[in-house]
Amino acid sequence: MDVNPGKKSWVVGSGGGDTFTLYVRDALGISTPTADAIPRLTPPVPRVDDPEATERVTRGWDRWWEQSLPSPGSQHVRGRWPVGLPEHLHDAFLQWSGDPSSPETTRQRDEDRQQFSELLNEVIDQLTDELGHPPLFSLSMIEIPVEGQFWRRLSKDTVLVSENLKRSRNVIAPLESVIRDLAE
Repeated sequence: MDVNPGKKSWVVGSGGGDTFTLYVRDALGISTPTADAIPRLTPPVPRVDDPEATERVTRGWDRWWEQSLPSPGSQHVRGRWPVGLPEHLHDAFLQWSGDPSSPETTRQRDEDRQQFSELLNEVIDQLTDELGHPPLFSLSMIEIPVEGQFWRRLSKDTVLVSENLKRSRNVIAPLESVIRDLAE
């Protein structure tokens, strides 16, 4: 969202993260420090009992997650999948995730954007009053459908946020903290 096209301004980009990687984690019950630091997907993912696949995929899961973060479509790039990933998990993921273009999903996405825009503008208005000018920054938010209200700063200008937190007024505190850090 850019308030002054062509002029110095603030920009917040928001998009989905690689949910397929998290789906595989939940389906196979992968447990690593990195995997355990991110809440489980919602709705819950059915477990797959495949000890051999779990062992093979666990070895490469952390690296796969790190490489997949900036690319929400890595489920379509089989060359990025960890060795030994069962093929049927991709089809199960597509059934679990549903149709992103359905009227219900589109309506919910539009409502969520509107609500977040209002919350973001509250933060911007408050900072504008304090600074005497609109803050100048760029922030990228990666949304993931996980349980609870989750927020993690991945880099100076990139955060991982649960859809539940992004829909909540509770997003104001972490959002304001990051924007204050980035603002010129």
